[in-house]
Amino acid sequence: MKLHWATWLLRLLLLGTVAFQLVTRNTDGAVVAGEGFVVSLLPLLIQKLSNTHVPRPLEFAFVLGMALQFFSESTKLFELFYYWDKVVHPTLVALTALIAGWLLLGYRDAFRKRIPMHFVAAFGMLLGLSVGAFWEFVEFTGDWFGNSDLQKSNGDTLTDIISNNIGALVATLIGLWLYAHVIRRDEREDMGRIAAWMTHGPRRLLQQHGRVVGGVLLAGFVALVVAAVRLDQGTPALASGLQPGASQEWAFTSDPTGNTQVLSGDWVPDPRGICRENLDNPKPGSEKLGLLGLAPGSVFGDQPFTLQATYFEQRPDVSQGSEMAAGIAFGIRDANNFYVLEENALHDNLRLDRFIHGRRRDLREKLVRTHGNESHTLAVSVAGASITAFIDGSEQFVVDGLQETSGGIGLWARTAAATCFSTVSVKVGGE
Repeated sequence: MKLHWATWLLRLLLLGTVAFQLVTRNTDGAVVAGEGFVVSLLPLLIQKLSNTHVPRPLEFAFVLGMALQFFSESTKLFELFYYWDKVVHPTLVALTALIAGWLLLGYRDAFRKRIPMHFVAAFGMLLGLSVGAFWEFVEFTGDWFGNSDLQKSNGDTLTDIISNNIGALVATLIGLWLYAHVIRRDEREDMGRIAAWMTHGPRRLLQQHGRVVGGVLLAGFVALVVAAVRLDQGTPALASGLQPGASQEWAFTSDPTGNTQVLSGDWVPDPRGICRENLDNPKPGSEKLGLLGLAPGSVFGDQPFTLQATYFEQRPDVSQGSEMAAGIAFGIRDANNFYVLEENALHDNLRLDRFIHGRRRDLREKLVRTHGNESHTLAVSVAGASITAFIDGSEQFVVDGLQETSGGIGLWARTAAATCFSTVSVKVGGE
């Protein structure tokens, strides 16, 4: 099974990506591709330390996974093509299950252990499933602490898990067939010796210091939970001297800047209204949100009110990215603390979020399909701790038990091209 040339071809792909990114002055992309190249050399390090030849099938499977992940991250394929992660992540899980099955079978054959084939199949598949599920926890942690926006929606997370599970199952079956019919006997024994070498250190560590390791892991978990809770404490109070908000209307096609205040992002007057654009031309996936305050110096929430906005989401070119999200904000305390009702044409969902210290907290979500290059109307009715969400005049959901809904109001958007608001109105009480 001569795959040595293919393995080095994948490494050369990563090196070529480094060179291309440097030429195009994309330093971050070059660093990512360079990291991938270094990680792809791990089989050679294992071969050196274990004094055991790493079989070419095993090396190819590992390097393929690393090249796919780091090349995709370097070139922003995850952002340019929405479903690309449904290709990459199941493939990585599949390769993990395949490698795990090969190592266990190799260990069985090299040391003459009695390990049934169906046990190996279950082990490889369950390990792949566990890796896929663990990655979702990693994404959730990144979103919670770093606002990385890796988990786009509940549907995105669930389809990730389903595709990962399918990848693990299919790879386990393919891996067992390859081991039985393609991989040579000497390669099997080398895999077994590598498996023994890889597990020797962790086994001795757990045998000698198992309680210490368990205690450290428990302490780390408790610290993580405590940090997650404390992270959202200390939200800012309303500023003093604010006037009670009154019913108003904005016609941004004729007066694009009237009675507004930019809190974050670039907001540009346009024949379509007031538009959230990216004047700094960020890389796909690195677009920042924009928040435009309405009726600055006013506070809404002492009486029930309804905020409504008509918007247009421009579909970006493939080279720009794929982000298309528009929203209306309320309970604004500052640029980092507010509620937003957001419709995302990319992920087909209407969601209510709260931003606390600049970090998104998902409160409610519903599947609502819209598309780019379309106009729609968002509305939210706020009555104390309860809100009702509407799109195009149709009620979508009600959320109760919210805290600190009083504050300013505004427009919100995160986009790769432009999101434009033409008309906005707020009606207070029975007005």
